[in-house]
Amino acid sequence: MSHVLEPPSDLNLIEDKMTIKDVIRDIIQLGPHEDPLHVLDLDDVVCKHFNWCNQMPRVKPFYAVKCNVDSRILQTLIMLGTGFDCASKGELELLIGFGVSPERIIFAQPAKSISSLLYARSKQVSIITFDGAIELDKIHRYYPEAHLVLRIRHDSLKVRCSLGKKFGCDPVSEAPELLQYAAKLRMNVIGISFHVGTGCEEHEVYHEAVKVARDLFDYAKGIGYTFTLLDIGGGFPGDNNKPIDRYAKAVNEAVDQYFPAESKISIIAEPGRYYVASAVTLVSFIHSKRVVKELHSDRKQIAKMYYYLNDGLFGTFNYTVHECQKAIPIVVRHGDVKEYTSILWGPTCQGMDMIAEACLPELHIGDSVVFENIGAYTRVLSCSFNGFAVPKVLAYLREGTL
Repeated sequence: MSHVLEPPSDLNLIEDKMTIKDVIRDIIQLGPHEDPLHVLDLDDVVCKHFNWCNQMPRVKPFYAVKCNVDSRILQTLIMLGTGFDCASKGELELLIGFGVSPERIIFAQPAKSISSLLYARSKQVSIITFDGAIELDKIHRYYPEAHLVLRIRHDSLKVRCSLGKKFGCDPVSEAPELLQYAAKLRMNVIGISFHVGTGCEEHEVYHEAVKVARDLFDYAKGIGYTFTLLDIGGGFPGDNNKPIDRYAKAVNEAVDQYFPAESKISIIAEPGRYYVASAVTLVSFIHSKRVVKELHSDRKQIAKMYYYLNDGLFGTFNYTVHECQKAIPIVVRHGDVKEYTSILWGPTCQGMDMIAEACLPELHIGDSVVFENIGAYTRVLSCSFNGFAVPKVLAYLREGTL
């Protein structure tokens, strides 16, 4: 990353020989800490970027800002040359404030407020999505010179969160009519976008979606448009044990088949989780403990351990509710110790604030519990309910990466 400028003052530089696990070990030894800690490994973000470029060289990433808005992540991606997918006036202001040029931004929100549309126009952020006639009318009135991308619906059946039920027009029954209406209004439609859903588990769906987009490119040509942009959206995995190889293979085969390089079509994507999920590790601490004796049908008493952590569903673990994703605790094991059925609770007084149930060795007040792959859609959704602090972020970068 030789083109990186002066590192932020709130960035911790570490020796090249150190790993993020070394950093976490040192943090635990200095604990317990009152507030939950997000340990951000910016080298992981850098590696993810170069891996993307190597695996999908024709697809330019436009990072989905909503996924994690930590300024050090954004600054790193700015210096790496990515684009950015913004969904609100606030996100546009954030990126414009960092000096990002408008051509590196897509306003990929199909349902925009008038004020955000006017702001985009004032800053010349011209690439904007739409998926309906009323939205098209609004853009025609407030930003008629915009470069429009029609978002179609193409859902994966295996996703953590389906987006098609909220955004995206039907590619067969609605898209042609919308393109005709856009042509009637003399709007500059430049391409097609889709989003298969958050946390997609099936790589084949990208190939199918690209084929559907190709059909609409051809249809648009018949009514006078020459499209130049294909946006394949997000949905790519980002956990450290979930490589994107099979997704990249499906995408590469599809774009080479339906949009060969000589067609000179620009292809972009909106990865969020891919870039940041594995870059953040939570270090939480046990502040309270309770032993619960349960009487089983055989009249034997079984001990169950209740541990109360300094983070919970209103902090990092909101994703366990919104995305039905299990939280997997990692604890230090000292030898061959007895394990107990254990429930990890968050710190609030809310009865639903339960993080996970697992079989764990006995833990004690002050012990640490670590959770990996928590960089996506966690801190951005945190709140200070009951007066508990949102997680504090400690960012690290190896000296040799500068």
